[in-house]
Amino acid sequence: MSAQEERSRRVPDLLRARDLLTAAVFLASLLVTYQLWMDAARSAAQAVQSVFDYRVRDMNERIRQRLMIYEQVLLATKGLFAASENVDRAAFRGFVDTLNLSGNYPGIQGIGYAVVIRPHELARHVAAVRDEGFSDYLVRPEGRRDLYTAIVFLEPFYGRNLRAFGYDMYSEPIRRMAMDRARDTGEATLTGKVTLVQEGGNGAQAGFLMYLPVYRNDATQEAQERRRDRIAGWVYAPFRMVDFMRGLSEQLDDNIDVEIYDGASLSDEARMFDSNRNLRALATQHRLRHLSRMEIAHHSWTIAIAALPVFEQRADAGRAQLILQAGISISLLLALLMWIFLDDRARALHAANQAMQLALYDTLTGLPNRKLLDERLRQALAIARRNGSNTALLFIDLDKFKPVNDNYGHAYGDLLLKEVAQRLQGCMRESDTASRLGGDEFVALLPNVEGEHDVMVVAQKILDTLNQPFVIAGHTFDISASIGAAISPRDGRDGKALMRSADLAMYEAKNRGRSNVQFARQEGGAE
Repeated sequence: MSAQEERSRRVPDLLRARDLLTAAVFLASLLVTYQLWMDAARSAAQAVQSVFDYRVRDMNERIRQRLMIYEQVLLATKGLFAASENVDRAAFRGFVDTLNLSGNYPGIQGIGYAVVIRPHELARHVAAVRDEGFSDYLVRPEGRRDLYTAIVFLEPFYGRNLRAFGYDMYSEPIRRMAMDRARDTGEATLTGKVTLVQEGGNGAQAGFLMYLPVYRNDATQEAQERRRDRIAGWVYAPFRMVDFMRGLSEQLDDNIDVEIYDGASLSDEARMFDSNRNLRALATQHRLRHLSRMEIAHHSWTIAIAALPVFEQRADAGRAQLILQAGISISLLLALLMWIFLDDRARALHAANQAMQLALYDTLTGLPNRKLLDERLRQALAIARRNGSNTALLFIDLDKFKPVNDNYGHAYGDLLLKEVAQRLQGCMRESDTASRLGGDEFVALLPNVEGEHDVMVVAQKILDTLNQPFVIAGHTFDISASIGAAISPRDGRDGKALMRSADLAMYEAKNRGRSNVQFARQEGGAE
């Protein structure tokens, strides 16, 4: 067989080998991509679930803390009565004014006091209040009862609160149950769902009240029967439910639905609050939903929270889909590279150039790595020696970066590092080099600088840029940087010495409180 025939027979063999190897690489890459996509999808689902669970815990805790704060307000009000034998209207108003309810306690409608009135005391009580200038005052609703109470103080005493003046809360069963429980236990107690007497006309909201008993001669520690005999009244706070939850408005955005029910029932009659009336939080259409029961102040609420589709979209940010798309693209690229390598020797050189690119640049940020930085630094120092000019290095170490990795995971940390790299490149001149050494350490090479002033301008620009908030996948991160600056030949004549001086200056910046710039001294410190 001639040499020509031999070469002719090898051509089909080479073509078949090219096709088979390309197909094998493509299929293997797709298999790896599928596995990575499955892992990313599971990881994304777990991440979304974790974020949702945090939001549920945070919402429940905020509600609980808000109610506990209001309980402390009532305890302070009760202390006013304990400290004085006779609390008049002016003293009560002055005390409540110091609390600044609208500024410090959003959602609360006011602070009031309801006094206990025995049947034989009713006429004298009405006359006494009328003598204060309230000529139309009555204890409402009228009628004979074994015991009366009347709201005599309620601040702020204007607007819708005027409707409650004189109202006998003990005449209404739901309020009475809570008032009795507070009286018998000596502790703060919540009512069930009620409509406040302050409501009127359209737009009425569900409401609730919190009571704390006030005893004559402070009988809090006495036996139950003694407390019943010595009850003088109740300090209380009324709440409109929508207004109460509006105090937590930073948690009520368009990506979760929150519903609050009185007691254990999930009926429409028991529902006190619904952030989205067009949806039901426990509907099966919601993949992420949670039902919890909160016990506080001798009463229970049931809280249902569901994540809306936009919540999952924001939390997930399509990472699994991105990996799938990128993996398919990479698989096609690898197959194409295999085709090119076997088809043309020139393509092999192209692949070698790509490998060189990977060897000299950081794979995460695309910035020059340590190897390329050292080469450029040697060149810059050589040129500086010939021209009698200066070369500067900025050693940049990120502040507050570790909590990002710890609290959000390395995926968020990697995205943050990429954004840092982009901002650094935006601060560089064409002749400068921004490089990543690894982790959260970066170096900026500034050839041909006049002196510290030029270096400080660039360093301050970098510092100001990195101090701006970073918005990563829907989260806002506030970090900063500590920067050490060294200038050759003053702080080092070779690359190693100059890098060491900049590194020491950076640690001095850390020691001086971070988020600042320090210059190296010739003896290796910073100034």
